[in-house]
Amino acid sequence: MYTEKLSSGSIKYVEHTKDPMTGRPIRVSVALKPSGSKKADKALAEEMIRKKIEKLASSTGASDSITFGDLADRRVAWQDGHDKAGTVIASKMYMSTLKRLIGAGALVKSLTAAYVSDKLSAPAPSTYNERLKHFKSLIRWGYREDLVKDISYLDKLPKAKEPPVREKDKYKYLEHDEINKLIGGMTVDRWRLLTQFLILSGLRIGEAIALDDKDVDLKLRSISVTKTYVQSARQINSTKTETSFRDVYMQDELYDCCRKIKQFMRVDQMKYGYRTNLFLSSIDGGYISYDVYSKYFRENCERLLERRLQVHSLRHTHTAMLAEAGIPLDVISRRLGHANSKITREVYYHITEKMKEKENEMLKEIKIC
Repeated sequence: MYTEKLSSGSIKYVEHTKDPMTGRPIRVSVALKPSGSKKADKALAEEMIRKKIEKLASSTGASDSITFGDLADRRVAWQDGHDKAGTVIASKMYMSTLKRLIGAGALVKSLTAAYVSDKLSAPAPSTYNERLKHFKSLIRWGYREDLVKDISYLDKLPKAKEPPVREKDKYKYLEHDEINKLIGGMTVDRWRLLTQFLILSGLRIGEAIALDDKDVDLKLRSISVTKTYVQSARQINSTKTETSFRDVYMQDELYDCCRKIKQFMRVDQMKYGYRTNLFLSSIDGGYISYDVYSKYFRENCERLLERRLQVHSLRHTHTAMLAEAGIPLDVISRRLGHANSKITREVYYHITEKMKEKENEMLKEIKIC
């Protein structure tokens, strides 16, 4: 504790502590007029500050009057001091949606399984499940922070049944003829090269956008993935998970693609007069806009392939190429930077099943005469 002399003649006693809600450093203070005894004044100030801190801590406890909106806002405030900026921004959007659906003024103590299920309902099971996931996460956080007394009703909120993952992802990758048709029909060099790079490397789009030129080492034939670009926060963060931190080997075709991108960037910088340290940048040297590229990609898929695909399908396409080449599942998982092979297997399973179907079709032609 330290003191500050105020212009009124009073002494302000200040104690540094942490906000029990957010974990952020805060100052708790009291102002006293000198009584003539510094020791007595200090003891009184310490007692008053102690009571202030206790009151602050108790105010965060479970309350019968806490509203859903207040709980959601407190969660975001807590995350702001604990999580990455991109996570906080995404959480704000999810909490905004949940407050709209559940009702910001709804009392948390009055929530029931039937009420929540009705408010979170959606035509698509996947949408409902996504909403439910974030709702449960919020309520469980509130319980851990002593803001919510009872969460037993969460067990009465099962996920909606979705199609098996292998069925959902069945058509979310490009066949070889589609790859050639798509790339051949792209007229913007920057986006064509980026599309080739994503297919051949398997990088997430954010990881590719964040690459510096020095991260792509042609001599070592290695791409160092250490960070990702978060579009919503417009900033660089560390990779998605610890396993996402990796070196990606350049096979021959990827090596040629990287060499072409470096050459393209040298020419582009001279042509438009900008300087950048990025491996592949926008036309002004800044980070590529995911939204612009995504729109271009979707429109070209519809125009050239008559299919609606997302940029992430290029990562699935890379998985398909590796599976068709007979690369072991654990090797694919490490290359993609997945925390475990289960995530990879969801895409891998359908691809290998489709390969079996093709093999069976060929075997049908085997006959004696």
